[in-house]
Amino acid sequence: MVGDRWLVSLIIRMEIPVDEVSINDGGKSVESVDEIKNVLGEKVLFEQKRERIFVGESEKQTVFEELYDFFIDSVLGYLSNKAFPKRYVLKKYREKVERESWYH
Repeated sequence: MVGDRWLVSLIIRMEIPVDEVSINDGGKSVESVDEIKNVLGEKVLFEQKRERIFVGESEKQTVFEELYDFFIDSVLGYLSNKAFPKRYVLKKYREKVERESWYH
């Protein structure tokens, strides 16, 4: 950034293959995996970004470790849940279908 100031970023990315997600939404009829793939593609990308700005050079590593530890403590359990891939794919599918319906 400026002088000895830094932007410290942690970006977590995870690809979720649509084929591996069993699409059954609690007994409700949901679109087929092929239809979801037509909308989203073969994989859905989960991405989360954490940043701190204006960090002193001597604090870079400590701040990065804090961002990492926060991710592990607060988000890893959520991502580790067996239902996460299915829920996330369905959420992204519904968001995209809804967004596209506004344009047509």
